[in-house]
Amino acid sequence: MDWSRTKTILIMALILTNSILFYALYGDRIGGNNDAALAQKQLLDVRELLESEEIYLDAEIPVRNSILPDIRLAYESYEELTIVGLLLGETYSEIDGRYLSKEAEVTIHGNQELTYRLINTMGGFVETDLDNATVVAEKFIADRGLDSTSVVKWNSRLQDNGEVLVEFRQNEDGYFVENAYMDVLVKGNDVVEFKRKWFGAIEVQETNKRIESPAKALFRLLPAIDSNDDSIERPIRIESIDLGYRLVSNILTINFQEGEPSPYWRFRTEQGEVIYIEAQFE
Repeated sequence: MDWSRTKTILIMALILTNSILFYALYGDRIGGNNDAALAQKQLLDVRELLESEEIYLDAEIPVRNSILPDIRLAYESYEELTIVGLLLGETYSEIDGRYLSKEAEVTIHGNQELTYRLINTMGGFVETDLDNATVVAEKFIADRGLDSTSVVKWNSRLQDNGEVLVEFRQNEDGYFVENAYMDVLVKGNDVVEFKRKWFGAIEVQETNKRIESPAKALFRLLPAIDSNDDSIERPIRIESIDLGYRLVSNILTINFQEGEPSPYWRFRTEQGEVIYIEAQFE
């Protein structure tokens, strides 16, 4: 083996990687933000680096926003129980915190998380069409006055028993708002379960946060994937990239009612895994 040649190749590879790192992390501090050509070069270099690690970008890379307004979120509360009537109709009873009609039941957790379940359903495997399940789920939400411009379909997944889970997420002014969801479980042509946790009116603050470039977020994607608790097998195809807000909970805030989220880049793979990268410029 030609050790001299091998050593030279390794040194050149290290120089190339460090160059990509420098421009991805610091290019926006030396004029990269104002230089479209340099920004495009950063993206091409980072894309090449990711592909060398079997990570491929099928998604359109968003146009970078230099700032994102601060917002304050508060969950909708179900204290007045209006939504129970929308789901069960006018005739229902309450037993130990459960609201029951002849066909279904509703339970509410912490005044902010609601679960609806159909009581009498067919047992066994029932084949459910993915596209039809989406139509059924959207109609269920619309018929109860829960649809709006902030409701965006996120995914639909076939379950082992033939049911289809249709997932909706919250989106405000083109930005995702994490930690809010409406999940609809469809069996045949029936909604057998519906779960909802949603933010109410969003308060936009007068302050803003500067946002890191997509190139910098993409460079951080590689170590984020490698350090992910749930191993993500390569090759990896990134099917969507978007910018938005995320409230990160911990043991002190797991049952929070309101808060101020931070900006994040969100990457979703072809297999459905989701990786979040902090987007605030430092």
